Amino acid sequence: MENYNVLLIMYLFMISLLLFLYFYNHLLMILMCMEFLMLSLLLYMYMNMLMMEMNIYLIIYYMIIMVCESVLGISLMVVLMRFSGNDYYNMENLN
Repeated sequence: MENYNVLLIMYLFMISLLLFLYFYNHLLMILMCMEFLMLSLLLYMYMNMLMMEMNIYLIIYYMIIMVCESVLGISLMVVLMRFSGNDYYNMENLN
């Protein structure tokens, strides 16, 4: 059963990585795929810590970092939409 869980988590990670590469034009989709990546890594860390019978304080710190990352991403998207009017990432000139 444990191997099945690890394979499922790896499958979730690979699917989210492929979605991240597929939706590279829209900033909102990039942020959602990054959150899905973070959630799959969180699930992997949780399963490993359960198997090793460790404390789960590291998971709480990881969740705090996930929240900070998502807030920064949403604020970046709000600023981008405020100045350009859309969330197409490739239409911005980065020079």
